[in-house]
Amino acid sequence: MPMWGGYWGGPWAGFGWIFPLAGLLVMVVMAFMCLRMMGRRMGGCMTSHHGDAVEEVEALRKEVRELRDEIRRFHERR
Repeated sequence: MPMWGGYWGGPWAGFGWIFPLAGLLVMVVMAFMCLRMMGRRMGGCMTSHHGDAVEEVEALRKEVRELRDEIRRFHERR
């Protein structure tokens, strides 16, 4: 216990209520951000790339098709 007679006595006399309020505000903001990120299923990335996802999937499918064709041609040569 501090020597001035109490936890919020002395120099903190009139402003002791600000610190718990600031802590509560920080906790509410962090909870809001976590819920928002989980709702979008972003996984921690702060920006969204939903528009690029369709093009990336299409490019990967094309690459898989090409690789399958190449494997098929390789097996036919044997």
